Amino acid sequence: MRLIISCILTLLVVTIFLFFQFFPLKYYNTVLNYSGNIDPLLVLSVIKVESSFREGVTSVAGAYGLMQLMPETAEWVNKKFKTNYDYTNPQDNIALGCMYLNYLLERDGDIKTALVHYNTGPYAPDNVKLDAGERYVKKIMRYYKVYKMLYGRGGQLPTTNKGGGL
Repeated sequence: MRLIISCILTLLVVTIFLFFQFFPLKYYNTVLNYSGNIDPLLVLSVIKVESSFREGVTSVAGAYGLMQLMPETAEWVNKKFKTNYDYTNPQDNIALGCMYLNYLLERDGDIKTALVHYNTGPYAPDNVKLDAGERYVKKIMRYYKVYKMLYGRGGQLPTTNKGGGL
């Protein structure tokens, strides 16, 4: 009986350890500095989905870095907010991604729409937004739940008054 209990406890500890390894707080301080109105754990969820925390990864579409920014989007954000961040630098990539996501949140009024637009682009056809965008949001929200469970932070999802917010 002791052997069974010991095996179960070992399995539980290993499982918990693996969860923490697969859902790290890597770059947390940078995310905290730039997350603005968005829960930092949600931003970490975006990074997890977009790049799995791989700094120099490039998508087939040309998106780059931790938050998978298109070079044109990074340039637009820099102009819009009068900054000069380098999207190829990991910390700057996070800063630009957070600025863009906060901009979309303000514009769209709720985080789920903002996430769809972050993934598909705000001017993508509706069928792309409904298909790829919705799958993306579901994945982000699943990871966000895991982050909140592991680290016990975060509250309600952000909205603005524009979207009938909280």
